[in-house]
Amino acid sequence: MKRIFTGMTSRNADLILLILASQNIRARKSTGSRGIDISTFSDHADEATSQVAAYFRENRSGFEPVSSAAAIPAGFVSPGIFIIMGLLAVIHLGIEMTGTRWDCILAYGSSGMYIFQGDTYRAVTALFLHSDTAHLLGNLAGILLFAGPILRISGYGSGPLFVLFAGTGGNLINAGFRGTALLSIGASTAVMGAAGGLAAFQMMRKGPLRRRDRIMPLIAGATLMAFLSHGENTDVWAHVFGFLCGFFAGIFFFPLTTVCRFRFREPMALVITLIILVSAVFAGLMK
Repeated sequence: MKRIFTGMTSRNADLILLILASQNIRARKSTGSRGIDISTFSDHADEATSQVAAYFRENRSGFEPVSSAAAIPAGFVSPGIFIIMGLLAVIHLGIEMTGTRWDCILAYGSSGMYIFQGDTYRAVTALFLHSDTAHLLGNLAGILLFAGPILRISGYGSGPLFVLFAGTGGNLINAGFRGTALLSIGASTAVMGAAGGLAAFQMMRKGPLRRRDRIMPLIAGATLMAFLSHGENTDVWAHVFGFLCGFFAGIFFFPLTTVCRFRFREPMALVITLIILVSAVFAGLMK
């Protein structure tokens, strides 16, 4: 478990535990060096701190809980996101060193013609291929800025599963829309899926927001997607469908993450993600 509040009196600690219990967030208190500390599971830390902050903001009491700095790092920084970025970099480096870039693109790229023939694994494997180093670096930056917060919000297992689902769904829809002429690669579809998911998350946050304010995250996300969808050989429709897939998936995904809370949720989601990835690669190798 991770510390989220430190140095409190017993009364204030009990109040915070009550607030978290009302939101179905499991937490416990322990004696620290400066008072009582509150801890919760790592994947619930961000939600727990935001719920407590919202309570004291709305009630405007004189007490303000002290958050543990270790529990609230920067919004897009997490070990999981660096693992994903490292995996993309290693795959690209290995392909470049062996000189098999075009062979891999033809074998694992998102080809509408082959997807229509049943090679649906390409919608997954295409996310890990890049045309050159500049293409890779751009997508790594997008993964850090957009997929990073998804992992921080939902967890180290649910986050990658969501991003993979959005990217894969965007590729499949793009293949169906574009037809047999399609050959697309790159993690940008998943990046836009993450951006769509963040827009959905902001729209569905609790609070006394006006209807006009609730639609603003979608407008901002769509504007950002359009701004990032320029350049030579950019598959604009893949970006569009990735964003939309992430947005509509997020409408259902984030409420479910607040309801489906159990200890092994994140390990199970991570295992499912790895099974999908391994199965896609294995299916490609068997062709």
